[in-house]
Amino acid sequence: MNRRPLPVHGQGWGEGRSISVERSSRFEGEGNGLPEAKAMRIRLCAGAGKGRCLGLVACLALLMRSLLWAQLPPEPVDPSAEQSGLSDDSGTKAAAPLQPPTTESTMAPITVKAASNVPNMLPTAAPIDSVYGMPMDVMDIPRQVTPINKTLLDESGTTSVGYMNPIGFAMINPTAFGGVDATIAPAPYIRGSEALPFINGMSMSVMNVEMVNSGLPWNWNMIESTDLVEGPGNAVFGAGQEASGYVNYTTKQPYFDKFRGNVWDSTGMYENYMWGADIGGPIDKEHKLAYRLSYMGMESGSWYQYVHNDQQNVYFALGWKPVENYSADLYVDADFASASPIGYAGFNRPTNALFQSGGSLDYIGALAPSQMGSVSSLRNYWAANPGASIAPSPLGFGTYGVGLGPVNRRQLLMSPYAQDTGYQGMTQLIQKVHVDEGFDLVNNTFVWYTRHDGMQPSYFYDEAVMGDYEVDNRTECRLAFDTPIGGSGSGQGEKAPFAISHNIDTGLEWVYQRNEDYVSTMLINMPNMFSTYQNPMLWDVRNTPYFQAAIRNPNAPGGGEWHIPSTPAGYYFEPLNGTTGTTDSQYWSLAPFWQHDIKFGEKLSLQYGLRATTYFINAQTPPGTPSMLYTQLQTSMIDPLFSIGPVYKPFPWLSLYGNFNYEYVAAAADMGGFVPTQTAQEMHLLNELEEVGAKLSLLHDKLYLSFAFFNQSLYQDQIGFTPNQGLLQGFEYNMTYQPDRHWMFRAGYAYMHGTWNYSSLPYGPAETQSYSTGYAFRHNLPLDDNGSSISPINVAGVPGVYDWTGLPTQTANAMVTYRTDFGLSFTASALFMSSYPLFFNDTAVVPAQYVTNLSATYQKDNWALTVYIWNLTNSIYWMPYATGLASDVASNSDYVLPGLPFWVQAQVSYRF
Repeated sequence: MNRRPLPVHGQGWGEGRSISVERSSRFEGEGNGLPEAKAMRIRLCAGAGKGRCLGLVACLALLMRSLLWAQLPPEPVDPSAEQSGLSDDSGTKAAAPLQPPTTESTMAPITVKAASNVPNMLPTAAPIDSVYGMPMDVMDIPRQVTPINKTLLDESGTTSVGYMNPIGFAMINPTAFGGVDATIAPAPYIRGSEALPFINGMSMSVMNVEMVNSGLPWNWNMIESTDLVEGPGNAVFGAGQEASGYVNYTTKQPYFDKFRGNVWDSTGMYENYMWGADIGGPIDKEHKLAYRLSYMGMESGSWYQYVHNDQQNVYFALGWKPVENYSADLYVDADFASASPIGYAGFNRPTNALFQSGGSLDYIGALAPSQMGSVSSLRNYWAANPGASIAPSPLGFGTYGVGLGPVNRRQLLMSPYAQDTGYQGMTQLIQKVHVDEGFDLVNNTFVWYTRHDGMQPSYFYDEAVMGDYEVDNRTECRLAFDTPIGGSGSGQGEKAPFAISHNIDTGLEWVYQRNEDYVSTMLINMPNMFSTYQNPMLWDVRNTPYFQAAIRNPNAPGGGEWHIPSTPAGYYFEPLNGTTGTTDSQYWSLAPFWQHDIKFGEKLSLQYGLRATTYFINAQTPPGTPSMLYTQLQTSMIDPLFSIGPVYKPFPWLSLYGNFNYEYVAAAADMGGFVPTQTAQEMHLLNELEEVGAKLSLLHDKLYLSFAFFNQSLYQDQIGFTPNQGLLQGFEYNMTYQPDRHWMFRAGYAYMHGTWNYSSLPYGPAETQSYSTGYAFRHNLPLDDNGSSISPINVAGVPGVYDWTGLPTQTANAMVTYRTDFGLSFTASALFMSSYPLFFNDTAVVPAQYVTNLSATYQKDNWALTVYIWNLTNSIYWMPYATGLASDVASNSDYVLPGLPFWVQAQVSYRF
């Protein structure tokens, strides 16, 4: 067995890509427009290595003791240049030479080079470690993955308003279309579900994928780049919750070369104000210790009524390289927010009339307070039907509705008293030791903390998170070696052996997580509640007889409404509202893993991964729960993961791949963790993916194409009901073309069709209202029936197969950038979305729609000015409240979000 060197000091094995890495040209030298730099090749090399057995013993010992080791830092890179296409806060850059085309016919090795200051937008520009934990060329990865740099984040509009624009990521990847609930999420939707978020390779598990909820708005200022990976989690990172994709964020890195900084200010229409500063540099004369400090402030209103977002975010990075074979990187983030996020509401009661009128007409009318029922009658209903969902009103909407009337798209179901306030933060320490040739040890420790409370009184939802945190530690042993087969010697005329190369990432991860969360979610949408604008009483549902009847009533849904301890009056929780809900829990998990990349020569490779996550769980109803409702759960379980993917490269420019993932994950409480009413099935939800595809790198690595067909089976965890199996099938295509320093083209297309199979269940999918408001008016049916008019159990009522709602069957995007030689650049982008249903019976369908954006940047000396024009053509478009797999699709019948109209934003920055 011959050892093979890892990258120097383990470079390229880092948790996040903090150095600029470009695939080498076919021949180096001729016409190279990049600055001179040392090139480090990752290649096979022979030679017996001393210390192999000793190294393996040391590795096993370290894994058993879970010691804190570390990741080597990257080599310094000029931050004024793009890091694998990363831009700084000023957006696009002036033109500079890209690496010229070359003509060698074989696949070149990976080469580390100095960066060009023209962002390289090609996915093949740098190795990616987010898919299997090990850095790999995208052509060798049997999965669909999209590297996203700061330039793409800015130009797509993803973070233009300080929180995530749900369609921003879809401007980059067509499978990333999502609902309005994603605005307060730490990750976008991917293939119909919210993605799992990872930060520098570590899972942020204090959040809920099903509810698309992490509590507070996300700090996008600390992000340097993102890898968007489609499909389930991998063996090294793990999975945790049900999802059809994940993202790995690389945070900002220290400046080791010299002191540098940047200050910026962004101002936009509709009171959109953001500002920030970023500085960093070496601390000591030897440049072994360096830092980065980044700040962003925000005081923003919105085009939407009663929506605002105020944030103060501070991020700090410290890098230390005391010796050649050891380094440590520390990352700290602190976020403070006070907001009334869009994710808490939408436009009430979507109908086809609303869409056909361009958002100017809809069915209006409000139920008089005297017709809402009495507290006593509602208490009697729940006494006769303990735990039943919302008691329907006997009044049909046709008796008090007034038909079509004028409406204002800016008026969401957002109370002026809605709020989301608190603080969150993280600390992360990554250490690395280069033990021997082909042998590295990495330790990654991650801590996340959040404390906040939020309330939306107009349809009542609130949550109080009393100080949740996770401590996550992973120790990795990374090995690289060759196993020669055959051969008859090394002399002249002798046959050389055939070498099989191996890259292995194996180790142990443990997690401790603590949650104390109070949630009220069972009384969303009182019967016949409609038009908060005509009935101000409904700005606060707590004032209605319906809500009053549930207070301190154990027969009401979820065990009734009870005051949350240590909070102001008016905050309530339900002790027994199931997954995504209230809990007082703690758990440990322990997960050994093995990820193996085997290359059989130059044309065939195989990746497989194994992981087994064991959970030790203790969950109970939290303090404040009445004794008759107290429940506790103590259990343990194991969720396995297996993945395998072959890659065949008949030509250096073509990769054909297949992929199979089979893993079990768990449903989560409000902010992760487990609830005391959790069932065994909710702890073992299958997530299975079959995918085949092709990747092409053409025109001397200037044109990248990828194609994929996928079939994914996964479960929706319905609140209060048995998890239900879903199936997502589709095809996607992505293209990036960067012929020279001036032009860049991107385009993508996705076809996705999801179904839920209720054939074996006694009910259909959940909806707060099983028909559109227009249908209710014409047929005099009650609003917010919760399916009672069709079935006493659930909304759609009858078993069967139902299409996913809130998900366009087809999405397509395009982006083009042109850069001049005198510092001026332009970017135009567009997104097309086909029609999609909001109701499972298709009684309201969002029509086909599109959005276009335009931006221009001028950079001269140290100054840069960028002007963004969002929704250039002022098209009227709509986004669902939730999409596909999210349990909140049950509310799509009540909420839809009108997209932002034409608006302009400008950002000016100064570098020093």
